[in-house]
Amino acid sequence: MAPILIRGGWVLTAAPDHSDTPSAIRDGAVLLEGDRIAAVGTFASLSAAHPDVPVRGGTNDIVTPGFVNTHGHFSEGLITGIGSQYTLWEWLQELISHVNPVMTRDKAYAGTMLQGIQMLRSGVTTANDMFCSDPIPGEPATLGVVQALEELGLRGVVSFGSGDVDRGFGPGPILEEFDALREAADASRYSTFRVGMSSIGRYTDAAWESHIAYAVAGGHGIHVHVHEVREEVTAARQRTGRTVVGHAEATGMFQVPVIAAHSVWMDRDDRERYAANGVGVAHNPVANGILASGIAPVAELRALGIPVGIGVDGPASNDSQDFLQAMKTAALLARIRDLQATAMSAREAFTMGTIGGAAALRMDDTIGSLEVGKRADVVVFDGESPTLANVHDPYQAVVFVAGSREVRDVWVDGTLSLEGGEVTRVDVQEAVARARPLARQLVADAGLERLSVLTGGALDDTERP
Repeated sequence: MAPILIRGGWVLTAAPDHSDTPSAIRDGAVLLEGDRIAAVGTFASLSAAHPDVPVRGGTNDIVTPGFVNTHGHFSEGLITGIGSQYTLWEWLQELISHVNPVMTRDKAYAGTMLQGIQMLRSGVTTANDMFCSDPIPGEPATLGVVQALEELGLRGVVSFGSGDVDRGFGPGPILEEFDALREAADASRYSTFRVGMSSIGRYTDAAWESHIAYAVAGGHGIHVHVHEVREEVTAARQRTGRTVVGHAEATGMFQVPVIAAHSVWMDRDDRERYAANGVGVAHNPVANGILASGIAPVAELRALGIPVGIGVDGPASNDSQDFLQAMKTAALLARIRDLQATAMSAREAFTMGTIGGAAALRMDDTIGSLEVGKRADVVVFDGESPTLANVHDPYQAVVFVAGSREVRDVWVDGTLSLEGGEVTRVDVQEAVARARPLARQLVADAGLERLSVLTGGALDDTERP
């Protein structure tokens, strides 16, 4: 890959305060060499030092790091826009529990392809995913996720989050899928492996403990749901005598890097446990709103030094995979919660979407900001669009003003994965055409016709036009 200079009227580096790199550079540029960032500075200085390097971007564009989506479920890729009348536990029972047993590798691939395209179009360059389905001996569905990410050119942190309660199988088949997914990720360019653990109620004690042991023995991070709804906290106390956070600490989970999705219903003791153990949090504001789960105490978590990132969550609980919507909603919910316009600034939301998410994943040494030596994950917002014709504050322009239409170019590992607003490596129409019959088949196999007009189901009376 030949060197390239990416220019912007603003370069928002997301560099932390202790970095030598400024957080915002007027008329700046980023030099990419191979898969790394080689220099960051003003356009005048970098163009003078590298006069023969081709230039992309312009004086009105905004250049940012790639966004880090800290939580999602590609396993829901074919069931968007269905079942939104349910709160979480109803949704799990009425929708997800029927989908998990009928997932296949083909469906995993097709769903990941659709949702990965949406992520790239909204500037996501790293997606932390937990694939939730029943394990399939000999044909792991999660291998379809790795395949799709490779073809798209989208960085993934991949995990498998199956549980064994009332499923007729013990920990063994789940651990076998861990092995297969880890091997596929190790052999890929874009994916790395974590141990997935859904929520405590989906595990027998044996499975919970075996998954932690697998992570500790292999030095793998853990991706887990924690305290998404109040009922989860109550059920955990009844079962274990502790909160989920307290039980995770007592059973050794925090011996390895942990990112905890949601963390909505958190008391002071559990927030302090997070801080003491270096736990990262994935805040999912849109999904928490759709499922009526509540608003996470983001300000309190961040005040303790806990790294908090932003997640779009799954395509059946968000349901859009547009990261810019999630980042904007994070700021809006914080303001609504406190009834203060200063509760979360655009810059704070931007930080959570970039270096904050990387820190929550403990990947901030390689991604999340535009600093020399880091991976060349870069986004260019189109400053020639009407939406960004007048940029008075670049952070507000990105968080409150821009949409996915303004995301023009995206580099992942120094290679263009999105150019001119379109993915560069896959045929979008082909991906759509492939997904449609598989989605209909999935709904039929799962017995969800009552929820989907695609298979002749009726609209709910409350939702008729």
